[in-house]
Amino acid sequence: MKFFSSNTRTRMFTFFTSISLTVLLSTPVMSETILCDAANDKANYDTDYLDNFITLKAGKDDWLFRDSDLKTTFGPSKKGYQRLGYIKKLLNQHGTDLLIVPIPTRGIMQAKQLGTIDYNVEAGRLAYVEHLNELRKRGFIVPKLDSLFVEEHKSALFFARDHHWTSYGAQQVAKLTAETIKQQAFYKDTSKQQFQTNINGAIEMEGSHQKAATMICGSRYNNETIPVYSTENISEMDLFGDVIEPEVVLVGTSNSNGKLDFNFSGFLMQYTALDILNLAKSGGGYDGALLDYLKSNDFKDNPPKLLVWEVPSYYSLNSKSFYKKVVRLLKHKTGTGYAKNKQSTKEVTSR
Repeated sequence: MKFFSSNTRTRMFTFFTSISLTVLLSTPVMSETILCDAANDKANYDTDYLDNFITLKAGKDDWLFRDSDLKTTFGPSKKGYQRLGYIKKLLNQHGTDLLIVPIPTRGIMQAKQLGTIDYNVEAGRLAYVEHLNELRKRGFIVPKLDSLFVEEHKSALFFARDHHWTSYGAQQVAKLTAETIKQQAFYKDTSKQQFQTNINGAIEMEGSHQKAATMICGSRYNNETIPVYSTENISEMDLFGDVIEPEVVLVGTSNSNGKLDFNFSGFLMQYTALDILNLAKSGGGYDGALLDYLKSNDFKDNPPKLLVWEVPSYYSLNSKSFYKKVVRLLKHKTGTGYAKNKQSTKEVTSR
């Protein structure tokens, strides 16, 4: 066996040690990004985009939150609930039930990521549950979203630096929503189909909160990687048969249909075995997709058995102009009147 000389062993030790140190020193040390003091000043949110993120706060592990993530009141005023109830009544006259999916806020769902942010999570959760119960008391169909608080989740339901839910969050809400849909009277008589969801790689994204922080502070956060899902109909279908109009229509925000697809409608189809028409809209706020659908010939000629309205719960739903528009569209066919009301409330907006 051949042995290296003492000098050779010394040179080799020095060589490999230098390589190890070079690799160690060139490897970045992970540390939390500091959010600048300017983020605390509302005056710095001086563009239409930044106005949506008043005011950014730094949580744990580079999580970012905004004021609307940290609400302790949910739902509209008493008048607002009455107006919602009137919309439900008009929809029922079209043969359509309304199922509302009030997406919980990031603050009440991601409590462990709040860090040192001063926020009463329990008060927020109680207020959110009261909102769900108030909707149910007034006859609205609402999934058991409050069960999200007591379940152990293997992943975050929301992004660390974006206002959308993750695909995992969309999937969990879709499961609960599907359970509720399957309890409705129309469901047993509706044609069922088979759907399969697949994962098709992943993409990187710059979150909306992250982008706002960069614009104000110049902060540099890592992009988040998200899996890409798609759901396909794998039923044996008669290609020459009549086209069946979907009994369920989904309207909502970019959480349900946007540049980034979190596959909420796909998960809904998988868990309900129903073909669901997804007419959600990106950039239209909570009302854009709903208004567009109600004014369409699709609704006028073939109103669905169930209208699923996905709406982030940071919206207060107090806008008088919104209710006027909806009622005008619905009463055009029903001929029902609407009592005037002077209340108006500015809504929190989101891209």
